[in-house]
Amino acid sequence: MKKRIAMLLICAVAGASMIACGKKTEPINTDNTQATEQTQPAEDNNESDKEPVSTSAPDITFTSVKAEDYDYFIGSVQCIQVTDDKHPELKAAMDEYFDGIVKTFNSGIEDMNAQAKQQNEEMGDSEDTMKYSQDIKNELIRRDNKVLSFVLNTYTFMGGAHGGGTYTGVNFDVATGKQITLDDLGDAEAIRQTSKQYILDTIANSSDAARGNLYSDDIIDYKQVIEEYFSNGNQPEFYLDNVGITFIFQQYDIAPYAAGTISVTVPYSQYEGLNDRYTPLSDAPYVLKLSNAGIDSRIDFNGDGTLDTISVVNTWEEETDKNYVVLRVNGEELKNESGNGSWYTGYFIHNDEGNFVLLANDGISMDLYDVSNGIKAKGHMDTTLSVKEVTETGITLGEYTYNDNNIEWSNEQQIGFDFK
Repeated sequence: MKKRIAMLLICAVAGASMIACGKKTEPINTDNTQATEQTQPAEDNNESDKEPVSTSAPDITFTSVKAEDYDYFIGSVQCIQVTDDKHPELKAAMDEYFDGIVKTFNSGIEDMNAQAKQQNEEMGDSEDTMKYSQDIKNELIRRDNKVLSFVLNTYTFMGGAHGGGTYTGVNFDVATGKQITLDDLGDAEAIRQTSKQYILDTIANSSDAARGNLYSDDIIDYKQVIEEYFSNGNQPEFYLDNVGITFIFQQYDIAPYAAGTISVTVPYSQYEGLNDRYTPLSDAPYVLKLSNAGIDSRIDFNGDGTLDTISVVNTWEEETDKNYVVLRVNGEELKNESGNGSWYTGYFIHNDEGNFVLLANDGISMDLYDVSNGIKAKGHMDTTLSVKEVTETGITLGEYTYNDNNIEWSNEQQIGFDFK
């Protein structure tokens, strides 16, 4: 028996509806600290501002379904649904969007199952059946009264040493349900050119260790790839967060697989004539995950009109044969020895209390630093748990396991930023 994944389809005929992308998790409502509200509409600085502006962030929930009973394929799709009645246009647009995602997913299952079957037959007798897989997940980036933004992560495995992920930035106008393009943000070509130059300058001014993670030879040079990405009216995938426009470079684009996906955020302040319909409140709290490759993030987190520079670099030094994690903030540097194979992930947190960096070494420890004025140690915690989520109010920790290529979390704990 073969079951295709249930398609997300909301049917308005006679008030009936079909199953909507699987089992619901707990809804996220506007009390969540990731959501901000603005009761006054944006100023009318162009035609799009004459469209309605929402006064509240949408309530959402994550749902998911799995493909079942295939001999050589496993997979799943995670969807986002709007659950309140205040945003009917957005709700309809999101349902239609994920309906398309699920339909595309369904259309490829039979072929992938058949290809995997053929590969197993060519491999001959084996104790373990090799299965192809595809899993589509979503990372919520921004949810306020203006923008619902998320990243769609499609991870596909079709044999070999490992699979590969493709990341898609998705941005919806909360009031109208329209998907936001560069043209909606302003002069699209001017945005492209500003973004390209900002990204090239940011990488050029990052540390030698960070640039060493990128391609830079006669075969592939990251500068040439970035130039091509922003040419002929095109640009990389992007999303709108609380800092700026973040552009995504896929695996292998400008760096080897081990460096992962590299993203660079261009602050809204760098653009001229940007449509403020989609810019967040001026001092809204936020969390920015810092580059795993060590590329600088530049943010005006002190509100003085100048960009502050911050980065976290994991590096190995040949002279000492030791691994280090290096936190850099505006020229000041904190360098700590890390264990062999240790990897620290950095999160910048801007909230009502100030500006902080969390360095998380999953399953080992976490360190919190106040970076509002220099780098000051604020807290340390030894832990066997991993970071599931960081928000502007605290951290969700937990244990994760892989089940059919899906991460399943357990033993979750919520902690604030007051650990010692």
